[in-house]
Amino acid sequence: MDLTRIIEELKMYLKATIKSKKRLEHIYNVVNFSIKLAQIHKLPERKVEVAALGHDLFRDVDPGRLIKLAEFYKIPLDKFDKNRPILLHGKVSAEFLARKFLIDDDIYQAIYYHTSGYEKMGDIGKALVISDSAGDDRNFEGVEELRKVSIISLNEGYKLAIKNKISYALAKERYILEDTYKTWNALCQI
Repeated sequence: MDLTRIIEELKMYLKATIKSKKRLEHIYNVVNFSIKLAQIHKLPERKVEVAALGHDLFRDVDPGRLIKLAEFYKIPLDKFDKNRPILLHGKVSAEFLARKFLIDDDIYQAIYYHTSGYEKMGDIGKALVISDSAGDDRNFEGVEELRKVSIISLNEGYKLAIKNKISYALAKERYILEDTYKTWNALCQI
C-alpha cells in the first residue's frame, strides 16, 4: 500500500467530489489536527492523513445515492440509516477506499466509524473522531477543552469526543447511534 500515492489520489478525488468550499476546508482542518495528534502521540502520520482525507469523501453525496452505494457494498442498513442516509457517508467512504486502495484495517475502521465511534476503536480512529470535532473550523462550547485534553491523552480526548456526540444528540433530540452508546459504555468501564 503506497500511502503517498493514495494521499495524492485522495486529494484529486476531493477536488472532484466535494462541491462545498466549507466542506473542503473542514476536511483539511481534520487532516491538520489529525497530523498534530499523530506527531504528539507517535501514530503513523501517513495512515492518519489517509483516514482524515477519506473520512468525508462521500459526505456531499445525494442521500438516495448513499443508500444505493451502501446496498452495493452490502453495508447493513438499519432504520436510522434509512431515515438519515447521511449517516452512511463514512461507511461508504471506507468501503470505497478498501476496494480502490486496499487500505489497512485500522484506516478502514477509523473512516467507517468516525461518525458514531466504536468501542474497539484503534488509535488512528480515535485521532480521527477527535479531529472531526476539534479541527480549527469547529467552534462550540467545550471545543478548547477537547483540544487540550486530546493533546495530553488520546484516550481521554476520545472519551470526551464521544460524550460530546451524545450531549449534542440529546440537545438536538437526535438519534444516539448504537455504536455511540456502546462506545460510551465501554469507555466508562475502562
